[in-house]
Amino acid sequence: MNGNEATVFVNYEKDDKGSLELERAYMELGKAYYEGKFEDPLPALLPLFDRITRIKEAGAAAPGMCPGCGNPLKPGAAFCGQCGYKVRI
Repeated sequence: MNGNEATVFVNYEKDDKGSLELERAYMELGKAYYEGKFEDPLPALLPLFDRITRIKEAGAAAPGMCPGCGNPLKPGAAFCGQCGYKVRI
């Protein structure tokens, strides 16, 4: 090491919590569809569709505000200055 390397610690609980929740919901949807052996899968999967929609709407509800803590974000910010939440640009 020449001294320029740095260790970066990432708090995955804060790092895009909504995105992690959305990814889990998509995984559950895929698993339910694949393993369900449904003749008509739509009625059984509607609750997962609703959950995904709610998660996506919650993340887009307040542009310019941090989804993690509600703090106003600076224009072009990659992370929230208050809580460190990773902001999708």
